[in-house]
Amino acid sequence: MWCFLLCFSFPGLLCSLPAATHQPLHEYSDGDVIIGGLFPIHLQPNHTFPSSRHVSCNKYHFQAFLAAQMMIFAIKRVNQRRTLPNVTLGYDVYDTCGDVSLAMRMALNMCVDQRDPQCGLLPGGKPASAPDPRVKAVIGEGSSEVSIAVARILTLSSIAQISYASTSELLSKKAKFPTFLRTVNSDMVQTKAMAELVKTFNWETVGIVGSDDEYGKYGSDSLVDHFNAMDNVCVDFKFILPAHLDLSDSNPQKQFTELMDTIRNSTAEAIILFTKKSNVKLVLEAAIQMNLNRTWIASDAWSNSSEIKELPGIEAIGSFFGIAFKSHIVEGFADYVSSMVEDNSSNPLWEYHKLNHPPCPSAPQEKLNCSITANQCMESRCLVHYIFWNVYLAVEVIANALSSLMKCDREQCQRNTSFTAYELLNEIKNVNLTVDDTHIVFNDNGDPLLGYDIVAWNSSSSGTIGEYLPGGKLILPPNLVATMANVSITAFNCTKTCPVGQELKKNGTECCKLCIVCNDGYFSPEIGTQKCTKCKEVYLFGGGVYTEAIKAAAVLVSSHSMLWCHLVPKCYIMVFRKELNDEKAITDYIRNHFEQKGINVLKS
Repeated sequence: MWCFLLCFSFPGLLCSLPAATHQPLHEYSDGDVIIGGLFPIHLQPNHTFPSSRHVSCNKYHFQAFLAAQMMIFAIKRVNQRRTLPNVTLGYDVYDTCGDVSLAMRMALNMCVDQRDPQCGLLPGGKPASAPDPRVKAVIGEGSSEVSIAVARILTLSSIAQISYASTSELLSKKAKFPTFLRTVNSDMVQTKAMAELVKTFNWETVGIVGSDDEYGKYGSDSLVDHFNAMDNVCVDFKFILPAHLDLSDSNPQKQFTELMDTIRNSTAEAIILFTKKSNVKLVLEAAIQMNLNRTWIASDAWSNSSEIKELPGIEAIGSFFGIAFKSHIVEGFADYVSSMVEDNSSNPLWEYHKLNHPPCPSAPQEKLNCSITANQCMESRCLVHYIFWNVYLAVEVIANALSSLMKCDREQCQRNTSFTAYELLNEIKNVNLTVDDTHIVFNDNGDPLLGYDIVAWNSSSSGTIGEYLPGGKLILPPNLVATMANVSITAFNCTKTCPVGQELKKNGTECCKLCIVCNDGYFSPEIGTQKCTKCKEVYLFGGGVYTEAIKAAAVLVSSHSMLWCHLVPKCYIMVFRKELNDEKAITDYIRNHFEQKGINVLKS
């Protein structure tokens, strides 16, 4: 019934695939169990209003295309090695164009044949030769914003959704998204890693740029919480950009100008850009034009982006450090993609790719350019730059869960494929799997606990320079950490440590500080002390205006002590040893005392 209500309420928005000439890409391969895939192979949908049925997509996203190919490759590998001996996996892959409404349509299309007769009201939009899909799990999408919308649809049919890149903390709320899981850490882990990086590199002032979407908003808020819990890290500013920054609009343009002025006037030692790659590109292009030399910290959304690294002039605006998904080489994937480039009978996705981006003539290695724009050829050697381990992991998780659910051994699966999506979902939640050196198990929120790579470029160290382990330990080159720790004055003349007898004080701004001599009655005992401490109230050996008073007090204390030393034993004898408190006892005591020393005592 829920499908009928959605179709009745939003007939143009949800219930048919676009009918325009340039439709989003789609590829289907039949099998006993179908795995759905949602990938933003394009990034810019063009809706024709008032009807949103006519959609074309621009801005080809080659990395997402390869991510979809990784899913297809992994499924074919599962079939070839007979992980599920008498069962064949199929796939149903859609290009979402990075658009929420399109992704919702595709998610609804996947619900067909999920034991809900009303779902049959949805036009399938598939070729007549393709049977109704039997989608039991979905891989995707990459964007948190799109995944959140898709999760609300798939939850209605209890279809497991495994994202390879959506990291928003909101998706960990199982009351809202009970069927969502992922093969990446949530932003809670990422922001902890960033905070630890800032602490280890001795950066005491940071600026944060987020965006008004599920990724940038929750991530930037989490960063502020982490830094506020630290004693020596000050947040100079937090700026939230629009989710989809369009500089042709006057209001976003005004916000963007305000941001760049904020960065220019900031004394922050590092600027964290926790937003989508399209926003980052605009910020860094403006920084290049303004010649703003800063230290930049990249979130996982763009830390390994070749498009960002190859921006003209980026080498002049400072060093970059970033948090990146762990990278693994999937053996055989590059060969698979190369074979598809040469195959004349390839699938619809490859036909589109080769038509718009034919293979380049072989070029010398030093002239290899792996950026890609519209109608540009693609160098096949660039494939090594794009590894989608998290997509591969998602397929392995589903295959492992299917093997457990259908009780498969090397020869056969004892159960057939007439299980429900809900049954598979429960098996996926309980997966405990090691693929190569990656161990994946989901917690109650559907989140794994994986590590990160720490990457850098435009600095003394480049490439992968360290890692953040699943247990929370940060590993970096000791010489780099030591160099950062020895910085006592920032590039903006803000002091980080003071000599003996001085303390750090704010210099007009919230975060920039200078060394000031301690006030009377206060002291700082060693170099690096950030705050003066109040002196103790009594010094017996010190000069100053209170010296005589201190001496008098010392005499009184000493006299009082001597009095107590004599009085207490006497009182004890008088009360408890009365036999010692008479003339004879005292005389005998004195005589014994002197005789022990060899002195004769005459009796009177």
